[in-house]
Amino acid sequence: MSGRLVLFSLGALLASALLVSPSAVISSASATTLAALSTEQMVDASDIIVRGTVVDVWTAVERGHVNTHTRIEVSRVLKGHASSSVEVVTPGGALDSTLTEVDGAPRFGVDEEVLVLLAARADGTYLTVSLGAGKYTVKQNPADGSSMVVQFLVPYARSWDPRFIPTPALADRVSLASMETRITDRVAAGWDGQPISGVSLDHLRAINNLQGGVR
Repeated sequence: MSGRLVLFSLGALLASALLVSPSAVISSASATTLAALSTEQMVDASDIIVRGTVVDVWTAVERGHVNTHTRIEVSRVLKGHASSSVEVVTPGGALDSTLTEVDGAPRFGVDEEVLVLLAARADGTYLTVSLGAGKYTVKQNPADGSSMVVQFLVPYARSWDPRFIPTPALADRVSLASMETRITDRVAAGWDGQPISGVSLDHLRAINNLQGGVR
């Protein structure tokens, strides 16, 4: 592709919308790094968690920034209440002859099966929690044919096909069943009362069951 490649930080956007505080964002001219959250923290921070299939991907400009929109047809809801499809917005993307890259932002492909941890936006769309950490691709484990979850980030400057995401080493593979069990176990157990950067305590109480002693 000929044209411009734009590399930049969206620290302010990420701090307000992607579940991190300003102090947890490390910015440079070409990268934005988010403080790592545990799986349990990400479950607690999610308004909804769903598994489904990507049916459409498009790019739009919002407030001067290029964002990519992804429509996911929902097959299973693991947390919260979701309609039959959800729209996920991620920063960056390819628009006309310009590529806008945001380090850590996930990409989606049509027909890709995904498991996503999502934070609600005021307009009814969603953001992945902690950028790419909130998106898993579901693919077949070649060892036994079962479903596993994989995380793999690809810049927009590279062509890709989610069918050909690299398979992790055998010791690093995580089954879909075990990940979904970990998520649903945490949802059932509830929030432990510990603060999570970028999410108010009131919101955490509102979207979660509460563990014993948490008020």
